[in-house]
Amino acid sequence: IERYPHLYGGDSRVHACMLELGVGLSHEPGFHQFDVRGNALGILTSHSTRPLVSLHHMTHIDPIFPNSTTFSAVSHLFSAVELDPLRIFQVSVCYDRWHSWTISVSWGYAVQIETRHLFLRDVLRTQKTFRPWKNSGGLASVYTFNTRDVHPDPCQRPVTFFMEHVSSSPSDGTIKSVYKQAYQNCTYDPISSPRKIEEVRVFSTRLDPDIRQLKAPRRQCCDILPTSSNGGKVLEIRIRECKEDEFIYIHP
Repeated sequence: IERYPHLYGGDSRVHACMLELGVGLSHEPGFHQFDVRGNALGILTSHSTRPLVSLHHMTHIDPIFPNSTTFSAVSHLFSAVELDPLRIFQVSVCYDRWHSWTISVSWGYAVQIETRHLFLRDVLRTQKTFRPWKNSGGLASVYTFNTRDVHPDPCQRPVTFFMEHVSSSPSDGTIKSVYKQAYQNCTYDPISSPRKIEEVRVFSTRLDPDIRQLKAPRRQCCDILPTSSNGGKVLEIRIRECKEDEFIYIHP
């Protein structure tokens, strides 16, 4: 602290001390150092394939679930963490060819449906739903990850469903997570728009990777399950391990 009073924040000072010790830094994608403000939805829905390690600066961002306080939102998140800690925030993407939808599941947190087909690399780019930590300086809005802009009109953005509750079946170990739509006051086509969906149900099993998967984590695949009831108001998805040579892409 005495040698580096000019550095901003504890992170810079710790880094300076590590350099003096001659110790290198290990990059761990599971850390979320929230040096941003506002809505962290874009960051949390583009989490890496590494397990979540920690969330920082939670009091400087909006509560991660709507109509919640920061404390209650984190407590709600942990209802999913307790059932499947290694899967939390893990992203699976599947495509609805019939409606031309791109569906992204950030497990235990949110499901987003785009009304168009997006390549996987574009889906995984972080949506810039947040604000810079500091507004001054030329590098204020420069990040260490690729971003994509969000539409200024909320009705033109992906339809978002937030986790409502998670349960586990003792008979077969199936974990069911339910996501409810965060409604916007938007007009939409009741036939083709995903806004007609009220609830998304995601079925999975507890993520328990072996040594091979820990060394080289692989994103899991998802399938849209056929549903004939509920008037199209419920969408069901199954998350599974991808097959040996399976690719995640828009099938013609």
